[in-house]
This record gives sequence, structure tokens and C-alpha cells, in this order.
Amino acid sequence: MDTIRKPLAVILGLTALAVLLHFVLSPFYDDVVESGDVWNVLNWFMAFGVIVALVLTYLAKRDIGREDDTNTYIRGNVGFYAATVLAVLFFWNWFDNMTAGEFGQSQTRLFFWVVINTLYVILVTRVSIHLWRDSSSD
Repeated sequence: MDTIRKPLAVILGLTALAVLLHFVLSPFYDDVVESGDVWNVLNWFMAFGVIVALVLTYLAKRDIGREDDTNTYIRGNVGFYAATVLAVLFFWNWFDNMTAGEFGQSQTRLFFWVVINTLYVILVTRVSIHLWRDSSSD
């Protein structure tokens, strides 16, 4: 696992950055590039990032021992449950997006992308930084 930490941290960090930049800046180039097409590609990378974040936060939560301090306990649990919420919302909405048909998703479902993208950027960036720091301390 130690040999893949830095490359995985870079991949996760780049996907979080791509989601952030496209999410924030897409109104400026939406007339040039179809924003939905970019999201269709980014969603595959996001799916990878969500799964990796879920696995890594679960492993961190599992490794919390009784002797650890309260701060470590809270960070581990919040990270894992945030990743769980992200995974459920992302895959629920993504599968609906893939099967929505010609009329697309409802306005309610489209709103969830705002929550998903925001949570993705925050959580995956946190996991990426944690991976980078752990590989640097080895």
C-alpha cells in the first residue's frame, strides 16, 4: 500500500480539482463545450474517487483504537460517514442520470449534484492530503 499512496493521492487530488474547476467555471464556457458531456466523463472518475474514499475512510475508522484521543475518533467517524453519505447520494443520482432518458433528470435530482459535487471536493481533497502526508512520513 505504501508504494501507491502518493500516486493515488495525486489522482484523487486531480479529480477533486477537475470537479471543482468544472463545477465553478462551467458557466463561462458552457456555450463552447457541452457541460453535460464533461460531467458524463468526470462521473466515471468521481465513481473511482468515491469508492477509494469510502474504502480508505473505513480503514481509518477501523484502525481507531480505544487508546486514541477523542479528536482522532471524531475525525475518523465523520470521515467515514461523510464518505458513506457521498457514496449513497452519488451512485443513486448517477444511476438515475444514466437511465433518465431524453427528458433528463428532475429538478430535485439536479439539485443533489450541487451537494454531491461540493461534498466530493471536500472529502476527496481531505483523503488525498491524508494519503500524501502518510506516504511522506514513511
